Parts: sequence; structure tokens; C-alpha cells
Amino acid sequence: MADDIFLQCVSRTDTTRDMATFTFRVAGGSPRSGPGQSVDRPIDEVDEHRTLVFAPGQFLAVTMEIDGRAVQRCYSISSPPTRPGNLSITVKRVNGGHVSNWLHDNLVEGMMIAATGPLGRFTYTARPAEKYLFISAGSGITPVMSMLRAVTDSESPLDIAFVHSARNVDDIPFRDELEELAHRHTNVTLAFAATRMAAEDHADWTGHRGRIDRAMLERVCPDLAEREVFLCGPGRFRSEVRGALVAAGSELARIHEESFGFSLPADEPDTETGVAVDFSRRARRVTVSPGTTILAAAAKAGVTLPSSCGVGLCGSCKVRKLSGDVVMNHQGGIRPREIAQGKILLCCAEPLSPVVIDF
Repeated sequence: MADDIFLQCVSRTDTTRDMATFTFRVAGGSPRSGPGQSVDRPIDEVDEHRTLVFAPGQFLAVTMEIDGRAVQRCYSISSPPTRPGNLSITVKRVNGGHVSNWLHDNLVEGMMIAATGPLGRFTYTARPAEKYLFISAGSGITPVMSMLRAVTDSESPLDIAFVHSARNVDDIPFRDELEELAHRHTNVTLAFAATRMAAEDHADWTGHRGRIDRAMLERVCPDLAEREVFLCGPGRFRSEVRGALVAAGSELARIHEESFGFSLPADEPDTETGVAVDFSRRARRVTVSPGTTILAAAAKAGVTLPSSCGVGLCGSCKVRKLSGDVVMNHQGGIRPREIAQGKILLCCAEPLSPVVIDF
């Protein structure tokens, strides 16, 4: 069950040139200063230290005070539950990112932040299998890194294929650790995709150059149809990889995805690749581009819809779908029987075919 906790930063490590890992100690009770501020006592004197119990792949809703205002964001825990005492989040600096940039520029050892959690259902422990495929891009590596660390720490015999997509070799988070884990554990298969690396760069690179596609997936996992897949990354990335997975024989029911937060699409919807979504009672139609949720596309088009958390937790954007197919990556804000009745959460539903909604 989610709980309110306070986390005190004990270290920061630069993971790549634009990603940093912040490690915290869990502290009970209220801090003497507000979240996002330094506390007036040494780290080893914080009262009631305790371990946060979580499943690998879960996340925290973190609250910081920035410019006098409390701001909340969701961050996956990148450390595994097999290493109690401390926990870590790994944050990517984003152009214009209000919270991520504040963390990079301000969070230092000794500072306290508030958090709620653990939250989320994106964990291999909820989908028992013998074979898994973990696929990520950018900061989407954080929950699957927690899962891989948990598997290898426990010397589990689970068959794990781990695929990460980055702009180039220098942007691969945890590369040294990943290669060491694959070397030490014969049940771990590792592959990288470098999407923007010039042909003349890193001439000794033997990994995949270009985006993750069907051919790469089939090369890494000839037994793809037998694996439970955990996919995390930006919306368009997930949409493209999902299509490649299905084309290669993976079932949609075995593809589990993670995405965080609500943000407006940067570009206008692509009418050629987009999918039409009709709101029957409003007589409005919006076009939803691949990798974009219905809520985000509607907001971009000026259609106001009910929403609160934006991550599939609260259920406030629940509506009835009259027709069409969607993929929905919720965090427990809707029950299986409601899904069976045709209900969806707009904040985390991406249309696979034209959709009509009773709203």
C-alpha cells in the first residue's frame, strides 16, 4: 500500500552526461525543514530509519518545493529491493523540464524530499514466467534496471533479454554495469541500439545502429513469442516497438508498458498515421498520433476532459468506450470488470483503431 515517506539524499552519481542517480535514505517522521530543503542535522542522526518495501519496477510520487510551490512528479525506483537501506531514482535532464532540471541543479547530499509510494503495477513479479524481455529508451531504463538487478542479485535462473535504445554509445546509462551483469550471468542477454550515431563514430561498435525494429528483436530473441515483455520509454518509441513486437509474433496481452505523467504533444497530430477518436455526446473528433494518449491529444485540440493524476491512478478520467481498440497502461485506477464493460482511462489509453467514446 502507498505510504507517505521522507527521503534524505545521501549521494549523487552522474550516470550519463544528462542523467544522474540520486540515492536516498528512508527517514520516518517529519523533516525539520520543508521538502526540497536542507535539514539541520547530520544524515546519520535522522530518526527512525526504515526500509521501503517495494516490488522491482514500481515508482514513487516525489514532492519538492520549487519557487515556493509544492510540485509533484513520478520517478521509478532504479535500485532493487534486494539492496535494503538505500533507494535510488535516476533522472534525465530535459530541456524545459521544471522538476528534472531543479533536481540536477539543486538536490545535494543532506536535502530532504517527500514522497508517496511505492506505486505501480509494472513489475515482472506480477507476471510470473520463465522468460522475459525488458526494452527501454532514455530514462525508461530505470524500472527495468531495478528488475534486472533484482533478478541477478537473487541469482534467479529466469531467462532475461535486456534491450536499451540510446542516441549513441555515450548515452547508454549503466553500460558498464549492464555488460558486467551479462558477462557474469549466462541467463542474461544484452543488446543496445544506437539511434543517432554517425557511421564514422565508434568504428569498433558491434551493436545495432538505428532504431529497434522487428529484425533486431528477432535476432536478439528468436523465441520472442514465448516471453513476457516489459516496455518503458517515450510514447512514440513505445508505439513503434509495440508494432514491431506484434509483427514479430508477440501477443498484446504479454506486452506490459510504463509511461508517466501528462504532457501536451509538441507537434500537431499526423493525419496520415494518426487515429480518429470521436466524443459522441460532444460531436467532436480529435486525431491521436502514435504514442500519444487520448487525453493529451484532446487537450491539444482544446477539448476539456476530466482528469487529475494523469498516470492512471485516480480513475477521474474514466469513460465508456463504445467502439474501437486501445492499449491502456494504467496503475490501478480501473478494475478488470470495468475494462470488460468497455470503460477506459483517457490519461493512459492510446487508440489502435478508430474509437468512439460516450462523452
